[in-house]
Formats: sequence, structure tokens, C-alpha cells
Amino acid sequence: MTPEQIEKINRTAALPDDCIIDDQLSALMLDMSIWTLRRNNPIPAVQLSARKRGRRLGDLRKRIRGELAPSAA
Repeated sequence: MTPEQIEKINRTAALPDDCIIDDQLSALMLDMSIWTLRRNNPIPAVQLSARKRGRRLGDLRKRIRGELAPSAA
């Protein structure tokens, strides 16, 4: 990971669980590509606009800790 990517991940520590982060940062935190994130859908997506999706940060944190199983969507 680049220092910029590490900094983006570190900045999420101060955000609340209800915050919605975009797929780019979600994929970075899960250490997978955006394509894999969208295809496997480990966390339900939230539609932000016509072309942009995001994920709930609280669900993402649970998935990283192993408390949330991948969704079956």
C-alpha cells in the first residue's frame, strides 16, 4: 500500500459507524479490487447516486473483525 492509501484508512478511525464510504475506500480496507467487492458483495451496498455506491463503515468494521459473514446477494 502507498502512504496515501494508508492515510485514507487511518482517517476512517475517527468516523462513526453510520458513515457511508465509497467503494474505492471499502475495497482498499478489505484488501480487494473494486470489481471483486462489487461482484462478491461481502457487505450490502448503499446507492449514493445514479453511478456511485458505498458501504456502511460499521458493517465494514464488523467484516474486518470477522463478526459479519459475507452477504448472500
